[in-house]
Amino acid sequence: MNNSALASEFLSKAFRSLSQTKTSLDEGDLVGTIDNSYNFIENVSKALLSLYGIYTYDVHVSQKLNLILTKMTEEKEVSLVRKLQLMEQRLYPLTLIDESSLKDTVIIRNFEAKALIKELENILELANSVFDEFHS
Repeated sequence: MNNSALASEFLSKAFRSLSQTKTSLDEGDLVGTIDNSYNFIENVSKALLSLYGIYTYDVHVSQKLNLILTKMTEEKEVSLVRKLQLMEQRLYPLTLIDESSLKDTVIIRNFEAKALIKELENILELANSVFDEFHS
């Protein structure tokens, strides 16, 4: 499998993660919303790394995007990297919370989750644009 095909697969996984994020929110599963959002960020990060021939299955994949920053020539690419890294920094601590400990705590409110999904949709749109421009 070549770099482009692998990146495309990771973008497909990201799209599925985004769909699962929306479903989790619709079902009132806020922990699932966070977990699926984090998976989305990881898959978009893996897609971008794949385009440049870097393959990893570690956690905190978005932090490894620093490896390809010097190869990027477009502001759009750099913007995508920064958005992914910031989103990962926001979401990762929330994934560490045990759901059973949430009896009296809310890790994210519905309106925040809806705003999060909007941000993820914008990231996916930007990622698709970067992917398309990479191939032109």
